[in-house]
Amino acid sequence: MKLLMFERDGRPCLGLWKDEGIVDLSLIPGAPQTMEEAMGLDALGVIEKLAEGQSTLAPQSVRFLTPVARPEKILCIGLNYKPHIEEFEKSAGLPPYPVIFGKFNNALTPHNGPVRLCSASSMHDYEAEIAVVIGKECRDVPEEKALSYVFGYTLANDITARDLQSRTGQWTQGKGSDTFCPLGPCILTADSVSYDAMTLEGYKNGELRQKAQSSEMIFPIPFLVSYISKIMTLRPGDLILTGTPSGVISGRPEGKRDWLKKGDRVSVYVGQIGCLENTVEE
Repeated sequence: MKLLMFERDGRPCLGLWKDEGIVDLSLIPGAPQTMEEAMGLDALGVIEKLAEGQSTLAPQSVRFLTPVARPEKILCIGLNYKPHIEEFEKSAGLPPYPVIFGKFNNALTPHNGPVRLCSASSMHDYEAEIAVVIGKECRDVPEEKALSYVFGYTLANDITARDLQSRTGQWTQGKGSDTFCPLGPCILTADSVSYDAMTLEGYKNGELRQKAQSSEMIFPIPFLVSYISKIMTLRPGDLILTGTPSGVISGRPEGKRDWLKKGDRVSVYVGQIGCLENTVEE
């Protein structure tokens, strides 16, 4: 099941994205009205039943919102694909623990929303990622039970100002600018796909730049959820960006580093979820 948030008549609406189009759940009595309400349902099948026979909207006709509006935490995993590590240092070993850093709500921008260049940087990069959406409070969870706390998966682009990122050993200043976390277009509920059966692709202006299988993560999703839950409590709507494959701009030869500029289109694609697309603006 695909759920999304979109704007209609100036108000946020929860939608069910079916093959034939988007059902506006806000028009159906008894249906959840927000993504948070949908997370609280014990049986998501009730949404499908309520949506049967309802009229639909064409996806291209709606203004997308981020599927989660204000997550308490946006946690990002660095260096979670071996080829991505090797494109920076061929002899580098695997990290013994996940590299974790954060973004903030100011970084969120929806599908078809703008990515704005940071005036303090001249080296903007893309990072296609699969994002985990937590569905219920999660603390000290064993790995074998971790997936039961996952509501679903969405797409993210960890836009990065590389020159700012490398100024210090802490990455926040290179990761946290406004619109540096495109998110969407929808959430695919966890019962619809296996965490290790997704093919992640990243594009710049229609050119395939990144590709990896979710099964290739150094730290797989159940491990990440469990590991983080032993450090901090995860709450409904929290996001875990699970890392990017090789193929980023900063991993290219120095003369071929075509940093993002105004007018560039960046896309993240997973077949089961869809495509997250954003245009770079100044």
